[in-house]
Amino acid sequence: MNRFKRATGWVGTLLLLLLISACGDVGGSGQCGGVQDSGSCVRIENIVPTYKSTPTSNVDAVLSACSVDPVTGAPLTFEIFTDHEATLTVTNVPMPGAPLTSPEPVTLLDYSITYSVNRCPVGATCPALTPLVASQTTLVLPNISTSFQLPFVPLSTKQEYVSLGGSVNSFPSYTATYVITGTNASKKPISIQGEAEFTIGDYNTCS
Repeated sequence: MNRFKRATGWVGTLLLLLLISACGDVGGSGQCGGVQDSGSCVRIENIVPTYKSTPTSNVDAVLSACSVDPVTGAPLTFEIFTDHEATLTVTNVPMPGAPLTSPEPVTLLDYSITYSVNRCPVGATCPALTPLVASQTTLVLPNISTSFQLPFVPLSTKQEYVSLGGSVNSFPSYTATYVITGTNASKKPISIQGEAEFTIGDYNTCS
């Protein structure tokens, strides 16, 4: 069940930079994903931003008119304008040297998304965006890849960008950083992190 709330806070090649906790020795602390004494290495393998079921890192921040009245110029139809989501892929595999049967199922429970400016074109306005916090339960079974969707840049963040004067025609670049926490079957805590870059502006998606 997804309980979403705000925290007080081109089409082209997708650049993904995954920041993952380093794997440590079996049975020690500092293991992948922070699961201690379990032999599990949990990490984010991939983050793919998607918009209207199409993989893209171009975030459309403006509702565009698709047709106008030829006499008055008034808008007649508009593009579909909705949340930009992301598909995340997470793995839960044995630590180096651990037996294949060692990983336990992991339950991801909470996540946060923070936004940072990656590139701001000369003369553009690139406002700071409020972080997001949400809860979503996802079970990650051992020795397989699990993919699931999370918000990436929701409508509320698009609206915030525009309301703060964010430039819509110069397409600045931001990075969204996810931190996801949860527990394994033994109730030991887990924390994983990953990030994906996106550009934001007025992308007309009428076609």
